[in-house]
Amino acid sequence: MSTPKNPKPDQKPLTLARRKLLLTGGAALTTALATPAIVYADAPYKRTLRMQSLNSGSKLTITYWADGAYIPAALKRINWFMRDLRAQKATAMHPELLDLLWEMDQHSRSKNPLYTMSGYRTPKTNAKLASQSEGVDEASFHMRGMAMDLTQNFHDPEELYRIAQKLNRGGCGFYPTKRPFVHVDVGPTGQWVWPGKPKPHRADEYDALHAKQGSRDRS
Repeated sequence: MSTPKNPKPDQKPLTLARRKLLLTGGAALTTALATPAIVYADAPYKRTLRMQSLNSGSKLTITYWADGAYIPAALKRINWFMRDLRAQKATAMHPELLDLLWEMDQHSRSKNPLYTMSGYRTPKTNAKLASQSEGVDEASFHMRGMAMDLTQNFHDPEELYRIAQKLNRGGCGFYPTKRPFVHVDVGPTGQWVWPGKPKPHRADEYDALHAKQGSRDRS
């Protein structure tokens, strides 16, 4: 995996919301993240993801949601972009994950795309990675299309982690390795910094919760 040549962490043009964020500091960050990202000027009718794979080099800028609905053709393209590159297999990525990535990008100071590292993993790929590193969960949400490892601002690689912490939409971890990255998923909430690990049995917790919800829906 190689880092893009001369990545540019230039700041995004300041919208009114971002001016307020920079002027008022940390308190404004908490306030901004407590409100839906739909307050941004371009948000009421569309959501667009800007991504580049650090493994394949492929790029994708795509509007996947518009006028209150997800766009099936766009979701299919995103599924393939986020595929398991080792196995060349894709799955349906969870829409809540896409919304989380979009909102994180809205709150980021960087104008870079989201640099993706690992999206969907087949069980075989995940088992191989787990055998090679203690940092890989054997029941990873990557296998469910519910997780992404990524980075964006190479001068502040922890920024996306801080944003994910504030949004608190699922699990988020920061890995300050040789090539720092952030893990986010839309499973049960939890936060960690490597070599710390997520709480155990998160996948079981997710399954139990949804089994209860399914039972209530059928009753």
